[in-house]
Amino acid sequence: MAKFDDIDPFDEKELPPSKSSVKREAERLKKIGEKLLALSDAQLAAFKLEERLSLAIAEGKRIKSREGLRRHKQYIGKVLRDMDTDGIESRLNAIENAHTLNTRAFHELETLRDQLINGDNKDVGAVIERFPNVDTQKLRQLVRNARQEQQANQQAQDKPASAHARKLFRFLRETSGH
Repeated sequence: MAKFDDIDPFDEKELPPSKSSVKREAERLKKIGEKLLALSDAQLAAFKLEERLSLAIAEGKRIKSREGLRRHKQYIGKVLRDMDTDGIESRLNAIENAHTLNTRAFHELETLRDQLINGDNKDVGAVIERFPNVDTQKLRQLVRNARQEQQANQQAQDKPASAHARKLFRFLRETSGH
């Protein structure tokens, strides 16, 4: 038999969720809905959402009124309350992480392009080692043209967009597979 002292009258498991935690959860679900609204139709098709949620998202994409859209986002959050959102959240995170990785790769290629233009032939050799299947003749030609263009732009006062640097960047992107 349990003593009276052993029973905790304030057991958190028996208490209903606090008003603050309910609001935090509603805000979290609303943010998930906002992310879903921002996706393209092709990306949404890959999610295989329940019909009620997919209809709510489709309706949300048609709403133009700012206040109406705000209320509809709350409705999407309400629809999400009845669903298991773990799978949706993990896919949204994967999409966001892929975007971050693409941005990082883009910046790395920009840095590599700048090193090739501002550096010497050792940098070209390093790129050839890094990408063994690269067309070395075309790479050297693009670097040479970009360097010449950069020198010409430094001498001229008005600097037009560097077309050869863009061509070199596109070539590096194709070579790296990004």
